[in-house]
Amino acid sequence: MRILTVSDQYQLTNALKVLLKQHSEEYWETPVASLQELDHWLERQPNLLLVGLPIDAAGQQLINALQAQLQLAVVLHCKDIDMKLLEAVQTIQPQAILVHPVTEPQLIATLHLIRLSRSVAVEPQLKVLSSREREVLQLVLKGLSSKEIGQRLFVSMNTVNTHKRRIKEKLGVRRWVELR
Repeated sequence: MRILTVSDQYQLTNALKVLLKQHSEEYWETPVASLQELDHWLERQPNLLLVGLPIDAAGQQLINALQAQLQLAVVLHCKDIDMKLLEAVQTIQPQAILVHPVTEPQLIATLHLIRLSRSVAVEPQLKVLSSREREVLQLVLKGLSSKEIGQRLFVSMNTVNTHKRRIKEKLGVRRWVELR
């Protein structure tokens, strides 16, 4: 999982940051102002946004925009659950809320459930793919280039690119991040 966190210095403890780094493919921390640089995040393709700061109306709109553009799962991290948080939850609709302190088993279970829910949502769509297209898709999602996929599957790069184009058409996606 590619995790982007936005928090103030008090919300996300160093222990949680270490756990997030250990249990992610890639991990970034950013101030809330940097979230507005949508092109930057489209390029990096995070698939989970962990929010560890108070969320005002502007923050809610920004998170909703990121969810729509990047197909992000959102997890909130907080010290306690209060009415203000519950109001934000209705707008943002996070996949999970982690209450401080977060243990490693809690984090692993949360990440696993998010991965599982995302794969279950995609699973029925995968039946339209041929077995070769599913192989190519698995390698694409692992981050391999067309050339590397071609070498592994003993096909040309053009054949791989044709498979990739057909996969996107069949699944109705424009970017691979939509499947992560």
